[in-house]
Amino acid sequence: MSEGPRRVPVEEVLATFRRGDDPRAPLTAPEVAEELGCARRTAHAKLETLAERGDLRTKKVGARGRVWWPAPADEAADEAVAPDRRTEHERALRELHDASRRLIRAETREEVCEVAVDAAWRILGLPLNGLWLYDAERDLLEPTAWTDQGAEQFGEPPAFPLDASLVGRAFREGTHRVYDDVTAEAEPYDPDTRVRSELVLPLGEYGVMNAASLDVGAFDELDVSLGRVLAANVETAIERADRLAERRAHRRELERQRDELERLNRINALVEEIVRALVGAATRSEIERTVCEALGSSSFYAGAQVVERGSDPGSVVSRIETTEEGTNVDPTGEADDAIRSVLEDGHLQVVPRLGSDGVDPGSCLVAPLSYADTVFGALVVRASTAEAFSERETVAFETLGRVVGFVINATNNRRLLLGKTAVEVEFTVGSADAWFATLSERLGCTVTVDGVVPVERGSLLEYATVEGVPTGAVREALAAASSVETVRVLADGDDRCSIECSVSDTGAGLRTVAERGASLRRVRAVDGSGTITARFPSETSARETVSAVETRLDDATLVAKRVVDVSDRSTPNPRRRVLERLTDRQRTTLRAAFLAGYYDYPRGTTAEDLAASLDIAPSTLHQHLQAAQRKVLVGLLDEP
Repeated sequence: MSEGPRRVPVEEVLATFRRGDDPRAPLTAPEVAEELGCARRTAHAKLETLAERGDLRTKKVGARGRVWWPAPADEAADEAVAPDRRTEHERALRELHDASRRLIRAETREEVCEVAVDAAWRILGLPLNGLWLYDAERDLLEPTAWTDQGAEQFGEPPAFPLDASLVGRAFREGTHRVYDDVTAEAEPYDPDTRVRSELVLPLGEYGVMNAASLDVGAFDELDVSLGRVLAANVETAIERADRLAERRAHRRELERQRDELERLNRINALVEEIVRALVGAATRSEIERTVCEALGSSSFYAGAQVVERGSDPGSVVSRIETTEEGTNVDPTGEADDAIRSVLEDGHLQVVPRLGSDGVDPGSCLVAPLSYADTVFGALVVRASTAEAFSERETVAFETLGRVVGFVINATNNRRLLLGKTAVEVEFTVGSADAWFATLSERLGCTVTVDGVVPVERGSLLEYATVEGVPTGAVREALAAASSVETVRVLADGDDRCSIECSVSDTGAGLRTVAERGASLRRVRAVDGSGTITARFPSETSARETVSAVETRLDDATLVAKRVVDVSDRSTPNPRRRVLERLTDRQRTTLRAAFLAGYYDYPRGTTAEDLAASLDIAPSTLHQHLQAAQRKVLVGLLDEP
């Protein structure tokens, strides 16, 4: 049978006070329970009984502490025998009670630590004490607060390791320690220290309080009892201060999120306003000025500009710029690397800090103006403060950059279709860069690219005619070409074939040309020498593409650049009316079907194969073709 709870006579509790060196030293209920080996509740009940009988005196100290001490048989005789001792006890209890009230009012860890150190000096009467808090990252007890006298005696207090110091041992074990002579202990932190006695009081998981003396055996049981009650109150105060700090931090975070959301809503409204304004823009310059003026005049930003690649390799030039008075968006300052990177890879970048020397330097966002894989330029937005662009804000600018790129591309295509003049450029490309030039060199044949169709997965469908070599040799040679992903033969004849190639973005730079609003006029290669001729709606588009092609292709060389007359396109004609009716997807599908021989007899491709090349379902292909064909017929038959 297991034993029941131990019954403790009240006289045995009273005898506990007589066993110490000082029979009048106050004890707490946990100390009595530990001495008798009983429950704290039992010890507390017995102590209350003795206090009611008049054998003990009791006093509340702090928010949670209470101490008891023996009542003298003769109060008057006791005061006559030891008036100084009694007065000192009462003074210490008053100081402890006052310290508990101040700890309750402390709102931060720093305040709690300062009150605790001051209280330890007042209660224990020792000027050499301090408080160390545990730093989990460094696994050290870091000094947080200490008395001025301690700093004068020993200088800056050290941080204590947990494994090689008496203070660390008390913290690890969670038990208070009294060292009558620290030099006699096995692991003193400093063997040469002038300190002799130490009282170490753990503060739970938070750290320790440490009182020191230059004398041996300086701490008695009263010091320990009062110190433990003070330590319990300090631990509670630190816990409360941490909860207050968490609530304050949570409130600040909510306020920050609220302000950020409000700012983001206003920025999104600004972006929507800009997008609506772009609908009426007729030229690229008008598009860019609309964007820059809207951003530069807003209350969020100090200025904005649009930059693009210059004619010299690696150079950057400004197209449009709007700034606040006294500010300057410098494309060659700290943001230079970010601008070049965005123009190269098309990924938005933020420069959180421009400049130094203690002056608020501002920050910068660089967003690509892109359509598909083509980067027309970069939008540079400057804020007057550092760290001004939030993560959500960058998403809004990514969207704006794509919209502006789309509008620029559509404007270029419209100007190419309707303009009276265009710029025609001619490149030569070597076999190292162009698959068709490589094929013509390897087989000694002629390759003519009849047309290209961009597809969503990032490749380019290129339709070509190969002359002067058997079809089998063409298949074998293209199977070894790294830039050609798939090959499909559309028509096969004697030493002549028509093929469809799915070419990666590194193929021949044709995507760079086609997606910048250009019309490919001639793409041909003979015996390893390739030629690309393209027509652009403006000088600006041509300059950008020349720079982009020369950057991407090592062997590309500009051999001709001329202005051509396309005034006949300015008059109404069926072709223009039909093209204006088609959507981009319908135009792409119809062009791919035409180039792949879908309308030939016999057909050069099936609907299933054509759909697979375009990476769409056959039903979707038929839907686009039927809609496009109807618009073509309406344009030809119903229009005058």
